[in-house]
Amino acid sequence: MLSRLASTQQEPQGRELPVALGCMETLEQGLQCLNQLGDKEYTLAAAPHVSSTIGEHFRHLLDLFHAIYDAHNLQGTTEQEKVIDYNFRRRGHKIEKTRAQAVSELMHFIGWLEELSAKELKAPVNILTEVSLTQQEAHIMSSTLERELTFVALHANHHFAMVKVVVSLLGLETNQDFGLAPATLSYLRGQ
Repeated sequence: MLSRLASTQQEPQGRELPVALGCMETLEQGLQCLNQLGDKEYTLAAAPHVSSTIGEHFRHLLDLFHAIYDAHNLQGTTEQEKVIDYNFRRRGHKIEKTRAQAVSELMHFIGWLEELSAKELKAPVNILTEVSLTQQEAHIMSSTLERELTFVALHANHHFAMVKVVVSLLGLETNQDFGLAPATLSYLRGQ
């Protein structure tokens, strides 16, 4: 029993795991951005340049994290039965207008990621997502938790790039790395 407990305690977790760390870094960039904005800026759409508000962009990326988190924490199912439903959306939810709630959800997901183990990240999952533009066509496919976390972190960067446009139109500044993908940042470091 003691040797089993010791091996469990030594298993890398959270910030020791590249995928979890990358997700946390992405979410922490979001926190940094939100902490420099007020509630008014959070709900502003900078039309005609961007049609969605900063709040709507954050709601969307948090919806993707919710889909993964909810499937991962589903009780009484096998790993193969867990389905990440990327069609889940909270459009019109109060998070689109409440910056403090977005901050709270970002912090929640950072805490969850800090607790994930390498074994959990390697776990198989199924995803459900729409795949057609011309008709409703949802498709289920297999993946792993770490692959899906990587996807949503990269997708968040895309939304952060849109948020950066709105923030710049407001005459505010963000961290220069905000909204840039990891591969882009690696390229820039090599220049």
